[in-house]
Amino acid sequence: MVLKHSAYFLLAWLVFLISCSKSVVDKKVDCSVSGLAISLLTKTNTAGCQSTDGKLVVSTTGGKEPYNYNLNGGKSQPNNEFVNLSSGRYTVGVKDANGCEASVEIDIASANSTVDATIVTVKNNQCNNPNGSITVSPTGGAAPYAFLLGISGFVTNNVFTNLKEGTYSILIKDANECIKTVSAIVSHGDTGTSYLNDIAPIITTNCNLVNCHDANSGVRNWTTYQNVKDHSSNIKTRTSDKSMPLGRTLTQSQINLIACWVDDGAPQN
Repeated sequence: MVLKHSAYFLLAWLVFLISCSKSVVDKKVDCSVSGLAISLLTKTNTAGCQSTDGKLVVSTTGGKEPYNYNLNGGKSQPNNEFVNLSSGRYTVGVKDANGCEASVEIDIASANSTVDATIVTVKNNQCNNPNGSITVSPTGGAAPYAFLLGISGFVTNNVFTNLKEGTYSILIKDANECIKTVSAIVSHGDTGTSYLNDIAPIITTNCNLVNCHDANSGVRNWTTYQNVKDHSSNIKTRTSDKSMPLGRTLTQSQINLIACWVDDGAPQN
């Protein structure tokens, strides 16, 4: 009888341990707040246009160790260093012990490349339909040239359109596989976003509520234009990171309109 009870107790204990272990394993980690981040630590450009002696080392913070790395989505490795690289653009990805992922784009240039370029940009002056552009006119090296913006692949077209404001990194490759990285800034143009027609309705519907930003909220009373203007930078930041409005969700189009209006100078239009 004692042995029977002992066996029963042992079985129950094992079931308990397994269930507890499973609950820990099954507990889903919110990767959006894990803090996992990856950045370039050091890099070595190639010695020549067709050399394969490039090197890069990345650094990872946050998340949960151990980390595993990959280059352009390839085979995973625990080492944060990649060697024997040709010139080009690489995406280095990292995955932590919780399955959270992050990535960084890194350019390896050709040290002796004579390729260069002149850049002409057009401002983006539309809010939800970006219309900025970059024109790259290459010099030096040997034609024909190819161009890369992002990671989608090289193209022969030297004009990039439908861009929002921001800083862009473009790779130029000549006929000899020589690569040059150039930077271009698409500036913000006045989008004409209206406070009266675009912004005020968003705030009235989502913010000017009882115990929030109604007429009884003092300087936080957003029923008046001046108070909204005075807090416009903070409003842009908090709507962009979706920490505001509390209990409500703005569409991406509404978030964009707020950002455009603030970047326009928060006019009373």
